[in-house]
Amino acid sequence: MTTDPSTWVDAYGDRLFRYALSRVRDEGSAEDLIQDVFLAALKSRDRFKGESSELTWMTGILRNKIFEFYRRQAKEVPLLPSDEDADPQSEFFDARHWKSSAAPRDWGGEPARSAETAEFSAALRRCLDALAQNAARAFILREMEGLAPKEAAEALGVAPGHLAVLLYRARMRLRRCLEKNHFAPEAAA
Repeated sequence: MTTDPSTWVDAYGDRLFRYALSRVRDEGSAEDLIQDVFLAALKSRDRFKGESSELTWMTGILRNKIFEFYRRQAKEVPLLPSDEDADPQSEFFDARHWKSSAAPRDWGGEPARSAETAEFSAALRRCLDALAQNAARAFILREMEGLAPKEAAEALGVAPGHLAVLLYRARMRLRRCLEKNHFAPEAAA
């Protein structure tokens, strides 16, 4: 049994919006997705069995809406040449070894605890915004949403091998960005 739908926006709107915004990186698109979620929830509320919280149920609907969003965009937006075509390894490796300036730094502390902070979330969002669009989308679907590689590749409209390249590039550039702007800002100065 669901609560009164007129209370959903106040009760769940902010949390669903933050979730959507962290995945699609555009406020207008996140707002549209949230509206779609509330409409879908309203239409299917008689099928909600109460086996989870309403927020969990609506978050599941939102996840599906995000996947649809990326599938639509993959069909609408052609892949354009970008900095993604550059050799990602040349930025980090010299022959088969880390360049001294690119070697991973010790981030200190407990990674899981750091990932839960608002400061880290803001830094991650800034770093995701700096990535090429396809690399950011690949990272979000695979690492944040937990999609299987085949599903993520399908949602993005790319071959599984290209998804692996996008993920590699995204991870390497995110690592560098986070090290420079979040974990070791004094070293970057």
